[in-house]
Amino acid sequence: MLRRPFAILCTGGLLVSSLHADLVLETETAELGKQGHFAFSAGAQFEREKDGGKTAFTLNQFEYAITDRAEMLVEPFFYEWSKPADGPMVQGIGDLEITPSYMVLLEKPYVPAIVLAFKLKVPTATNRDIGTGKFDYQPYIILGKKFGHWILNANFGYDFVTSPADEPLMNQFIYDFSVEREITDKWSVYAEVFANSTPAVGEKGTFSGAIATEYRFTDHFNAFVSVGYDSDGLFNIRPGFNFDF
Repeated sequence: MLRRPFAILCTGGLLVSSLHADLVLETETAELGKQGHFAFSAGAQFEREKDGGKTAFTLNQFEYAITDRAEMLVEPFFYEWSKPADGPMVQGIGDLEITPSYMVLLEKPYVPAIVLAFKLKVPTATNRDIGTGKFDYQPYIILGKKFGHWILNANFGYDFVTSPADEPLMNQFIYDFSVEREITDKWSVYAEVFANSTPAVGEKGTFSGAIATEYRFTDHFNAFVSVGYDSDGLFNIRPGFNFDF
């Protein structure tokens, strides 16, 4: 997505559960499924900017556990629609993101699980107002620790942006921190903060926060909704579901 850090459109085993809502927040978790585990997630994000501009886009994830410590995550953005407050409507297919990850350290009593990941953005967007038309690369580290019914995760990454000639985009540092509280065996709540460094010449970095809730209807299906707000005055809501087997 143009000017949007692709970590935002954005895995790990501190806790191996039958299902986890990978799309519920932006922070990737240090949770990996057992070898052969497959999960599918789908959602939609609706955004409203401070000046009245509106954006909506789909989110999808296909996650496969190659081994107990290695996973592959594929994230296509099938559709985006945007109506700026001062411009014409824009719509089209978004970019594709592919992320292999490997757990280098299992969680221990006083040590968090550590996962190394590398996100590749493939420029599949059909509209230059949606994607840059260039490849981007983001190596990052995921830290995760469980304390009873509390689960903490942190991401630290660096986004290598291939800037188009007509737009001076900049490489960015990406930071994500999340906390999950298991209320019952079926119900969890989440909170998250996110930040990135300057995305382009003349722009400031973004700080955002979100809260979310997730409910597991069966061992293989759950649904969630999150609400977020950032320092640019952008409000968003994201409903979705996850299915695995």
